[in-house]
Amino acid sequence: MTSTTPRTALNIPWQHLLRASLRECTYLPDPLARDYMRGYVLDRYRRASDRPGRPDSQKIRSARHGLSLLRRANEGYQFPLEKVLLLSYGRVGKRRHELLADFLKPPTPKDTEAVKALVAQPAEFEDGWEAPAKVMSLAKSQLHNGIIMTSRLRPRVLKLQPQVPELNAWFKPLPAVRRRNIRKKWYQYTLSCLWPPLPEQDLATLDGLISGEIPWKPVKRRQVTSTTSTAASTDHQLSDFLVDGPQKGTTFRQFVNGRPHNITARFMHRQWRRLSALVPRQEWNPRSGKWLFTWDSAKPKPKVTLHVDPDVDVADVFGDQTPQPRRRIKLTNG
Repeated sequence: MTSTTPRTALNIPWQHLLRASLRECTYLPDPLARDYMRGYVLDRYRRASDRPGRPDSQKIRSARHGLSLLRRANEGYQFPLEKVLLLSYGRVGKRRHELLADFLKPPTPKDTEAVKALVAQPAEFEDGWEAPAKVMSLAKSQLHNGIIMTSRLRPRVLKLQPQVPELNAWFKPLPAVRRRNIRKKWYQYTLSCLWPPLPEQDLATLDGLISGEIPWKPVKRRQVTSTTSTAASTDHQLSDFLVDGPQKGTTFRQFVNGRPHNITARFMHRQWRRLSALVPRQEWNPRSGKWLFTWDSAKPKPKVTLHVDPDVDVADVFGDQTPQPRRRIKLTNG
């Protein structure tokens, strides 16, 4: 009988998986994704090593899944590449929570009067409490955006105010605990729907890639030299044919979940355009004293108007526009 060696953390090829994942991160076509995914992979491996209670089978399955995601993204599969870009630009995942936490930080009071006004406000989710104005402004802008409302990446904003009934099912006043829980549940759901804005540096990088101000070139992969000779390969194919018989030819089975694309500037430009439509641009309006949020379109808007120099003579451009008298045609009988 052959004894099977138990699969422990010592004989699992963690170093090979980590190096392969970091190598694939260097081949990603987006400059911001290369830096973020490298830190993301290292952080995942470090946190996995600090949690010994998790089974090794789940760890190695998660590691191989992440490596497969990076490889398919570099091969040009659209959905894996979109997922990598969404993770890198904080539309989903851990970075989205970090950006949302920075977005929700309250402003620092400037003087004593601001501190007194802050202390006088009702407690969170109590009667008289209102959501921050910045959160409501962003939620309202998402509610009027067709692309955001039809996206399935995040839940949709349904209500801008919590619906707190005055009476319960027994026609008695609603308890304070129940009112507080209704507001808390509504606020947590609203936060789960928000798309937080990007930092100025990352937003400038994204806009520069779209406009072409930041030059982009595909990353060249390292060529792997083959160690098997042609004669050995032919003998191996012949032995497989004699043992297994003729094999099925090329099929489309590997393209069931998508096909790889050539990663070109045009292909990446479309990816960045779709990603830019999910990033809000915030601007402070000094007149109203509120934050305004605008959204980019997934497709470039055509220019339907042209600038005309006022010094140019219109007659030279369009010709003589003087109306000519109409000629009357006489109809004769016969």
